[in-house]
Amino acid sequence: MIAAANLVALVVVGLAVSAAPAQAAATVRVNSQITAHNLPYLNSPYIEGSVLTAGRSVSVECYIRGREYVGNSIFWYRISTRYYPAYAFAVATGIPQCGGPTNVPLAANGYSSPSFDAPAASGWFTSNENVQAVCVAAGQTVNGSDLWYFVKGYFLHASRLRTRPDLYTCRGFSKPGGVRNDYPYSGQTSGVDPWNFYKGQCTSFVAWRLNDRTNIAFHNYYRGVHWGNAYNWDNAARSAGITVNSTPRVGSVAQTDSGSGHVAWVAAVHSDGTVTVEEYNYSNPEAYGTRRVSSGRFVYLHLPQG
Repeated sequence: MIAAANLVALVVVGLAVSAAPAQAAATVRVNSQITAHNLPYLNSPYIEGSVLTAGRSVSVECYIRGREYVGNSIFWYRISTRYYPAYAFAVATGIPQCGGPTNVPLAANGYSSPSFDAPAASGWFTSNENVQAVCVAAGQTVNGSDLWYFVKGYFLHASRLRTRPDLYTCRGFSKPGGVRNDYPYSGQTSGVDPWNFYKGQCTSFVAWRLNDRTNIAFHNYYRGVHWGNAYNWDNAARSAGITVNSTPRVGSVAQTDSGSGHVAWVAAVHSDGTVTVEEYNYSNPEAYGTRRVSSGRFVYLHLPQG
């Protein structure tokens, strides 16, 4: 692929998580130092730089019942779209419940990630069970939809729910966007994009996807490393401390050194060992395209989603 623009890095602000309906917030005192998780259960990852120190007051958006508990509390507070166990805060009243109520019409399995290819928790949801969906993520497309809702510590596909609440995007997962050409510089083959790559190239398209589908402020000098041409992205990722392996997931970057190098966006991972990728400037010169190919054609860059 054509070389990326070798210019001074632009300051790029990550896109905010998609807005949910406005909810009244409550001010609560932090009783003990606590670090956020990306979802309301303890097995979810901690979020770097999200420590709240004791003694400060914070604005709580809403509360949710988590799958696991700390002490005697199963409640979690959402603060700036992050989740903190409520045991670390002073008791408060008037905090609304997070998410949206819905119903599971027929018994369904929950999945550990937004994909049917992920391990299932059999029998987690019962027929006509009323549940509270916390957030929504994009994953494997099923019955024409890639929407997955986080419910009781697991992901349920939208087709398993009676209604589809308007919710925040789950932190750490790609936002719903679908497999389509929504690249803002479609048809443009010259000039530099806001992320410091040449428009119409595979690198520019993937930079757009990382900024638009995730909460990553990615650019050509992300984490102080020059990413440059597509063939260098695996090396750049390793230099930046980012996991590079042979295991694809939705929202990871597919990369190969073959030819002049190429990067693509993983849109779906299939149980037969193939992946669906979205890309620019491969099968269609300087234009959008999709392919379903063997996952072994690429290595996969797993950037930490915000």
